[in-house]
Amino acid sequence: MGAEVRALVRSPEKSRSLAELGVRVDQGDVESGAGIVEAVLGANVVFHLAAKVNSSAPLAEFLETNVRGTERVLKAAAGSASVRRVVYASSIAVYGRIDAGERIDESTKLDPVPEKRDAYSHSKILAEQAVANFAGTNVCPITIVRPGIVYGASQPPPAALVGFRSGKTHFVFGEPEWHVPLIYVENVVDALVAIAEQPFSDGLRDYNIVDDDALTLGGYHLVRNEVERSRTVFLSPAPVLASAAVFGPLARAITPAASGFSTYQLERSLQDRYYDTAKIRRELGWSPRVPLRAALEASFLATSNSRPGSPYSPK
Repeated sequence: MGAEVRALVRSPEKSRSLAELGVRVDQGDVESGAGIVEAVLGANVVFHLAAKVNSSAPLAEFLETNVRGTERVLKAAAGSASVRRVVYASSIAVYGRIDAGERIDESTKLDPVPEKRDAYSHSKILAEQAVANFAGTNVCPITIVRPGIVYGASQPPPAALVGFRSGKTHFVFGEPEWHVPLIYVENVVDALVAIAEQPFSDGLRDYNIVDDDALTLGGYHLVRNEVERSRTVFLSPAPVLASAAVFGPLARAITPAASGFSTYQLERSLQDRYYDTAKIRRELGWSPRVPLRAALEASFLATSNSRPGSPYSPK
C-alpha cells in the first residue's frame, strides 16, 4: 500500500521490532482508553486488532477490553475527520452450534447464548453486537473480518478444536472428514489489506476468512505429519462430552475462569463445522497466498528455532 503505519501498543520496549520496520509506535491501551484518540488522528484506515484472548481472567476483564475497548476505538475513529474506514477483527468464535450439514457464512446468526460460552467467545459476541449498533448510528464505514484459527511463527496451529499432543503423536477427538478452519497469519494480513484498499464507503460489511473451506482434519494432519514427522490418532468425542457433563459444574464452582468448560461449548467444538468464505473471494478477489504446506513449514521452523528440542526439523 505504501502507507505510513502506526501502532498503538502497551509496551514500546516490547515493540522495538515494529519501530525497526519503520512503524510509528504510540503508547496506549484500549482498556483504559489512553492514547487512542492520538493514535487515530490523521489516519485513513483504523485496524482494530487488540483483544484479550488466552487468559484465565474473569469475564468482567474480557468485557472491559474486548467490548468497551472496541467502543472506545470506534468512538475515536468516528471523531476523526480523516478516518474513512474501520476494520474490526472479530472471530469465527462468534458463531454457535449448527445443524448437521449447515454451512456457516456471513448470513449465519451470532451465537444467541453467549453466556454458555467461554469468556473470550462471550466477549467477542457482545463486541460484534456493539460494532453493529455503532454502525447503525454513525457514518464511519466499518468492516468486520472473522478469521478462523490463526497460526504462524509465534502461534503454532492446534491439532484440532479438541485434542492434545503427547511426544510426536496428536490425539484428535473427532472424525477425519470433519472440516478444520485454519488460516495462516500472512494470509490474514493480505485480507486486511484487501479490505482497506476497497473504494466502498457504505456502512457495515463483514467477511469470514479461512484458507481452505474444504480442508478436513484428515487432510490437514496428512500434511502436518509429513512436515512435522509426527502421527495422528483420531478418537471418539463421546468421552469428552461425558466429562463435560460430569465435571463442568464442579469446575465452574471452583473458578469462574472455567466457564467455557460446558457441554454446550464442547458440543459446538465437536461438530463438523464448514465455514463458507465465498463472499470475500467473490467481492475482493482474496485467496490465500501462502499454501498449507509452506505455512506449516514456516510455522514449525520458527517454533524449532525458538524452542530447543522441538520435534520439527526441516527436510
